[in-house]
Amino acid sequence: MRRFTAALLPALLLLAPPAFAATAVTGTLRLSRAARSAAAKHGGKTPQAGVSEGVVWLEKIPERVEDQLAHPDPPWFLFWRQPEENPPLPVIAQEKETYSPRVLAVPVGSSIEFTNPDRLYHSTFSVSGAKRFDLGKTPPGRRDTVEFSRPGVINLHCEIHPRAVGYVVVTPNHAYASPDRSGHFRLPKMPPGRYVLHAWHPDRGDLRLPFDVPKRGSVALTPTFKD
Repeated sequence: MRRFTAALLPALLLLAPPAFAATAVTGTLRLSRAARSAAAKHGGKTPQAGVSEGVVWLEKIPERVEDQLAHPDPPWFLFWRQPEENPPLPVIAQEKETYSPRVLAVPVGSSIEFTNPDRLYHSTFSVSGAKRFDLGKTPPGRRDTVEFSRPGVINLHCEIHPRAVGYVVVTPNHAYASPDRSGHFRLPKMPPGRYVLHAWHPDRGDLRLPFDVPKRGSVALTPTFKD
């Protein structure tokens, strides 16, 4: 049986649709020198050029690319894997006056689990246009699941603890990334064409950066918040 499978595999590969040519898209989300100087006047310390705690995503991508990103599993006739019955959901926890993580990015159609690992009651709600919801009074240990069916930025608040603020960034597709502490990010590979990058940060707002993906070579972007 193993010999038969090994002999059949090359033929099956020939029947599989060819992968599209794609280019890596990387970059660094940055603060301009003027923006860093202005922030230093209020905070007393000059922030680094690279911006973390932000989200970057592509405004629109080809449907075939989105389908591959949303369903990355290999074809059934090449590899058989037991699907997960209940894959884990992304989690936002609230402890005292803090949401953790403060910023969470998910593609449209995703669900998020809100947990209360604290010893106190909480009451998360949002009045954002992309998603309005109210979890009511949540006791310690409670878990709630919320689905996000529209793209946009959703502000999270707690009725009991007004200082607690969090953000859910619902992207229009799976071509998104959260920059690391130095602001570096890597997006999925894209075929040649014209794209628009969105970069968002809770303290800096949103910026748009049109760019082209060439047929050859890589793409390195530096979206920069100037204010």
